[in-house]
Amino acid sequence: MEETPKMTVSDPSAGLPTVLIRFDSMEFNSLPVSHFHRFGPPYARFLRFSVPAEGLPLLEGLLRVHGDFTSRFKGGLFLGNILMELLSAVLVSLKSTFLDSLSEERLLEWRGVVQDLMEAKFNLSFLLEYLRGRFPRALIWKLLLLKGLWLVLIRCFPE
Repeated sequence: MEETPKMTVSDPSAGLPTVLIRFDSMEFNSLPVSHFHRFGPPYARFLRFSVPAEGLPLLEGLLRVHGDFTSRFKGGLFLGNILMELLSAVLVSLKSTFLDSLSEERLLEWRGVVQDLMEAKFNLSFLLEYLRGRFPRALIWKLLLLKGLWLVLIRCFPE
């Protein structure tokens, strides 16, 4: 009778603290707007900025709940428009990403954009807290999926 190969399955929770430590470190965004979402025309007015119309409802929602998060921004209109487009792209990406397809890397990319915007004096600490709260949930979801896969593998390859 053929011997069943033994499998070693590492603990799926390994590396979790490292990821959480990375989330709390400063890592700025180096990705273009198009990495998060591709906007086409038209553009609309939001406060003093020109933003993609597709992102306008999300920005207005933030304004309604959190007030004018741009009030401390002292940059010019050109820079503000670029940063608001980047924020819009992240918000659209966030809204359209399902929890089961969320990756650690994507969360860290969104976090990097929020950190950039906060450095430019956009008051988005609430968004950073939202991402921090979503991060462990996404990892727990993935760990549960891995645990389910691990249980299936154990049944398929008993010792």
